[in-house]
Amino acid sequence: MSRVAVDAMGGDLAPAAVVRGALTAVQQLPGIEVVLVGCEAAILNEFPDGRAPSGISVVHAGEVLEMHESPVEGLRRKPDASITVAMRLLASGDADALVSAGHTGGTVAAATFALSRIPGARRAGIAAPFPTRTGHCVLVDVGANLQAKAPDLVQYAVMAGEYTRAVMGIAEPRIAVLSVGGEEGKGSPLVRRAAEALRAFPDVHFIGNVEGQEIFSGAADVILCEGFVGNVILKASEGLLEAFLHHMLAELGGEVSPAGDDVLEDLRNRTDYTRYGGAPLLGHQGTILICHGRSPHSAIRNAIEAVDRCVERKVNERIVAGLGALAANTEVAAILASGT
Repeated sequence: MSRVAVDAMGGDLAPAAVVRGALTAVQQLPGIEVVLVGCEAAILNEFPDGRAPSGISVVHAGEVLEMHESPVEGLRRKPDASITVAMRLLASGDADALVSAGHTGGTVAAATFALSRIPGARRAGIAAPFPTRTGHCVLVDVGANLQAKAPDLVQYAVMAGEYTRAVMGIAEPRIAVLSVGGEEGKGSPLVRRAAEALRAFPDVHFIGNVEGQEIFSGAADVILCEGFVGNVILKASEGLLEAFLHHMLAELGGEVSPAGDDVLEDLRNRTDYTRYGGAPLLGHQGTILICHGRSPHSAIRNAIEAVDRCVERKVNERIVAGLGALAANTEVAAILASGT
C-alpha cells in the first residue's frame, strides 16, 4: 500500500473535509498511510483529541496558495506553500503519491518545478473522467497544457490509454480525437496531424474523430484535445448539469414519484465526481490526483484510494513502456516531424 501526501489546505472545504477524508481512508483502506501537509495547528484542531491517529502524520507548511493567485508567481513568493511542501515529499520519495483539491494551476506548476517528467514525455496532461451512457470516458487534457501540439496529443493517447487499462480495467481502450466532424480529414491542423500519426501507431486502438456530443455517448474510452478546449468543456459541462438538475427539480415542484426519484438518484450517481476522487496529472515521475475544489470528505477518501491504485498497478511504469514504443515507431515520427 502507499504513503500519500495530501494538501490539507487545498479546496473550498479545507482543512475539515480533507482531514475527515484522510481519517476515513486510513480506517477503510488497510495499509494506507496519509501525510497531511499544511498548518499543523489547523490540521490537529480537526482531530477529536487534537492528535493525529495511527496511519496519519502531519508535516507543517506555513503558507497557502490562494485561488486568486498566479500559480507561478504565487509559488515563487510562497516557497512554504502547502502544495509545494507536499510536492517535495513526492519528489524526495517520502511519499508515493499526492492528492490536492487546491489550485489546479498551482498543482501543475508545483509538479513542473519539483518533478522530472516521465522519460519520453513532452508535456503533462490532466485526464478527467466524464460520465457517459455506458459508464465513463477520460478526456485529456483539461487544463495542464493549453496550447498542445500534435506530438502531445499522440503521447496523451498512450498515457491515458495505459491509465485506462490499469485503473479502469478496459483491456483495449478506444481512443479518439475531439474534432468538429467525425469524418477523416476534419478539424484543425493539430487534430488532423495527431489523427494521422495515431492511425500509423498500432499499439493504440484509434477509432478516429468524435464530435462534442459523443463525449457523453460512450463511443470512446479516451478522447484527446488540447487543454484550453478540454477545460472549457469541463466547466461548461458542470454548469449545464447544475442548471439541468435545478430546472428539473423546479419543474417537478417537489412532487416526485418513487420511479422518478430512482431516476434522479441514478443521474446523481452517474455524474457524482466524488465517486472517482479526481483527475490524474499524467506525465510526471510521481502519481498525482487533482480533485475538484468543492470536494467533500468522500471525494478526498476516494482520491486517496485512486492514487494508491495507480501506484499499485504501476501506471507510470506502463506509460514509460508505451512512450518507448511510440518513440521507436519511425512512421509516426516522420508524420509528426512533417508538421513541425
